[in-house]
Amino acid sequence: MERILFTISPVYNGWQVRDELRNRDWFEQLEDAVASADTLAQARHALTGNSTGVLVDVGEGDAVMRARHG
Repeated sequence: MERILFTISPVYNGWQVRDELRNRDWFEQLEDAVASADTLAQARHALTGNSTGVLVDVGEGDAVMRARHG
């Protein structure tokens, strides 16, 4: 099964967390966004057993995986 990703993208002088279905929270600091996305990814993995991950969009089509669960 494919990994469920939570993606963090730069938006409006901050960072937007989104999953495959919708936009979630917006944060001023990247590390706050990563912590929130990691909590969501960890909970999704615990509830469903599916592999999850947290990606940070660094621009120009590149992304960095910051966390993995499962």
